[in-house]
Amino acid sequence: MATLVDRLARTVARHPRAEAVRHRGNSLDYAALDRAADALAATLREAGVGPGDRVGLWTAKSAEGIVAVHAVLRCGAAYVPVDPAAPPARAAYILGDCAVSCLVTDSVRLATLTGPDPARRPAPGPVVLLDEAPPDAPAEVIGWRQAVERPLPDGLPPVPVDPGDLAYVLYTSGSTGAPKGVMLSHRNALAFVDWAVGEFGITHRDRLSSHAPLHFDLSVLDVFAAAAAGACLVLVPEHHKALGVALNRLVAEERITVWYSVPGALTRMLDARNHQQLSSSPLRRVLFAGEEFPVKHLRRLRAALPDAGLYNLYGPTETNVCTYHRVTDADLAPGRTAPPPIGRPCPYATVRLVGADGRPVPGTPGAEGELVVEGDSVMLGYWDAADRGAPPVRAHATGDLVRHEGADGYRFVGRRDHMVKVRGYRIEPAEIEAALLALPEVHEALCVTVPDGADPDAGLRLEAYVVPAAGRSPDEARLRRHCLDTLPRYMVPARFRLVADLVRTSTGKADRRALAAAAERDREAPCPSRS
Repeated sequence: MATLVDRLARTVARHPRAEAVRHRGNSLDYAALDRAADALAATLREAGVGPGDRVGLWTAKSAEGIVAVHAVLRCGAAYVPVDPAAPPARAAYILGDCAVSCLVTDSVRLATLTGPDPARRPAPGPVVLLDEAPPDAPAEVIGWRQAVERPLPDGLPPVPVDPGDLAYVLYTSGSTGAPKGVMLSHRNALAFVDWAVGEFGITHRDRLSSHAPLHFDLSVLDVFAAAAAGACLVLVPEHHKALGVALNRLVAEERITVWYSVPGALTRMLDARNHQQLSSSPLRRVLFAGEEFPVKHLRRLRAALPDAGLYNLYGPTETNVCTYHRVTDADLAPGRTAPPPIGRPCPYATVRLVGADGRPVPGTPGAEGELVVEGDSVMLGYWDAADRGAPPVRAHATGDLVRHEGADGYRFVGRRDHMVKVRGYRIEPAEIEAALLALPEVHEALCVTVPDGADPDAGLRLEAYVVPAAGRSPDEARLRRHCLDTLPRYMVPARFRLVADLVRTSTGKADRRALAAAAERDREAPCPSRS
C-alpha cells in the first residue's frame, strides 16, 4: 500500500509544471513544491528530525505551511498542526504534550513562546521560521530561505515510510478539559483520500478550495486529494474564512471546481450580496461536513448551483469521513425540515449500532443507536507518550446517535453528549433547532441548557439563540407559539435570545460550549455575538 509521500511523488513525475498551490495570487508548481519540500526535509533531518518524531506547525494558512507538511512526512515524521489563533498557553501545551522535536512557526508566535527576544532566550528545540531569522539568532533558529533555498545534499537517502506510520496528530477538545491528540497514519488518511479522488472524479484539471485550517480534519481532503490527483490547491486566506463576499469572489476569480467546508461557510456565501458569483462559478462538487446543514439553506445552495453534486460527508476526527450522501431532490422536498442523511458507509469503513448498554442493535430500518466505526480509516489511537506501545484502535464509538433509514443509509439523530434531561425528559436540542429553522424569519438557531435559577439542585432549562433572517425581527411570542404548536411543551425553550450571529469556533462551527457558558455567566444580559 502507498503512503502520502508516494502520492505526491507520483504527481510530481506526471505533472511537474501543473499549478500545485496558490495563495493570494502567488503559486508553486509541483516541481517547485517538490524541490522546496526536499530542501526543507534535508534541513529538518540535519536538525535531528527522524522517523517517528513529531514536528509542530503553528502558522496561518500559507504555501510555506503546505511545503512544511510534505517535508515533515518525507522525514518519516508526523506533523502536529496547532490552531493559528490558539493562545500561547494552549499552543505550548500541545507542543509539550506531543513532545515535538522541532517547530515551524513565525517570529511573532515564537516570541510568545520564548519571550520578547528569541535571539537571547532558549527556543523549544530547533525552529524553522516562516520569515527570516534575525542576524543574532541562535543556530537552532533557521530562517525560511536558509531552509528551502539551500543546495540539496548529495547522498542523502530517502527515509522509508510505511503505510502504518504516524502521519499527523490532530488535537481536539477533550472531555476532561485538556486537548487530546488523535493519531492518524498514512493508511488512515489514504483510505479516505484515494476514495474521495475517485468518488468525486478529482483530476489534475480541478482547483480545490482549502478553507479548513490545517488543525481541522477537513484539511486532509484538501491538501492530500489535490496532491494525489495533481489538482491545484487554492488556499483561502485566514481573514477571508468568515466573509461570504470574499469567499464568493475567491471561488469566481480562482475558478474553484471543488469546494469543501462546514455548512456555515456556505450559508454565509449564500447570504452575501455578491452570491451571484457563486451561481456563475465553475463549481461542480460542493462537499460539506462538521455539522448539520439546515435544509432551508441547502435548498438555496441547490438553487444557486443546480448542476453541482452536493455531498454530505460525515465522520469524526478519529475515523476521517466514514459515511457519505449525495443530496437528492427528495431531501429538499417542500415541507421537509430534517437535514439530509449522513448516508451509507464509505467502502473502507464498516459501521454498526450499539445501544446505551453497549449491546448490538439490529441493523434494520428504524433502528437507533450509537454509531461505531471500523476499518482502514480509524485512528491509531489517542496520543499518550506513556502508552506508545498500545495496539492500534480497531473500532471507534463516535458518541453520535443515528437512525437506520434503509436505502438512504443513516440519519444523524444527535450527540450522546448533547442529549439533555430537562424536568425528567430526554431532549435532543437539534430537534428544537430544526423546528425554529422552519420559520422564514429565522436564519440560524441553536439551543443550549443553563441552570434554572441560583439553586444548583433546581435542574436545567432550555434557552434558544436565534439569528434573524435579513430584514426580519421575530417576536419572542411568535417563536414561543410556533414551538408550542410543533413541539411537546417540555421542549419549548424558556427564553429566546436574538443575536446578530452565533459565536463560532476557529473551524467555523457554532460554539455550543461558549454560548452555554455565556448564558450561565449572565442569564439576563444579551448573548455575545461575533460578526
